[in-house]
Amino acid sequence: MSLRTKRAPFDRYRHPVAVSVALVTALLIGVFLWRRLLWRTVSVAAGPDPLFGSVLVGGLLTGSVFLAGLVLLTGAYTSALGIDRGVALPDRTGLPAVGLAVVVPLAFVAATKLVGVLTDVPYNSLTKTAVAAGASVRPVALLAGLGLLISVPTLCLVCQVLVQGTFAQVVDGTEAVVLTTLVTGFAMTSTAGGLATVPDRGKLAGTALFAGLLCAGVYAADYADGERLRALGYVPAALFVAFVVVAGVASVDSIAGGLFAVTQLAVLGIAAVTSDRTGSLLPPAFAYATLLLANRLVVFVFEPGVQSW
Repeated sequence: MSLRTKRAPFDRYRHPVAVSVALVTALLIGVFLWRRLLWRTVSVAAGPDPLFGSVLVGGLLTGSVFLAGLVLLTGAYTSALGIDRGVALPDRTGLPAVGLAVVVPLAFVAATKLVGVLTDVPYNSLTKTAVAAGASVRPVALLAGLGLLISVPTLCLVCQVLVQGTFAQVVDGTEAVVLTTLVTGFAMTSTAGGLATVPDRGKLAGTALFAGLLCAGVYAADYADGERLRALGYVPAALFVAFVVVAGVASVDSIAGGLFAVTQLAVLGIAAVTSDRTGSLLPPAFAYATLLLANRLVVFVFEPGVQSW
């Protein structure tokens, strides 16, 4: 059971896949603008107030408002397109998917840490996080827990409901999983290490450029005579994808760094797969939570006090 329910909203279009990519891009831009507007409003309203300047209070309140707005956006969007929100719990047949969502992130994090030890690459240089030597468990656990409260629901809503739910309206489950993994693998990975709850401007610009090239290519192909001329319409989009892949590979400076990047993509992929199999957001939530907690645990347990980036 997947998040797909009906395809009526896209039946009117000649190229529904291209339209869905453009729509997903617009949704990601909307999420980015909502967070940016919220942060600017809070910074102006709070001013020098030390209460809002604290990580625990200011970050939690702002994150909660952001998540509430995202829930409203997602609710309105899914109602308009008839997308299943995935709020049901998986049945017994979905339990293996839940287990897979936990095991895969743990396995990849463990493998990345092991490779980092063998190649002398600290794990915190990949996650861009650090914990002071001798830090107490309570504040570290509190910050990690508060982060999960905002990050996990946000990732589920953006990646599974908005992105995967849109693609599942147009193509079958497996194809929707592939498209979701590719789009979120580009847009929802952070240059600061790990997964991003909101795409940054550079990733949004790249996503928008690809959507524009794809739409221009498919519609230009409609007016071309001959197979070769029609194929030329897809060349700009294909070149852009090739450039992104080459640039991504070139940016990896170690085996551990490459495995860390693959880990993020694998978790996004397993979240999409388990969501499609169960029709529930619970397995993706376990996948994201496991990855975030494992990243924090490795740095806290094995690398306290290490600064290496």
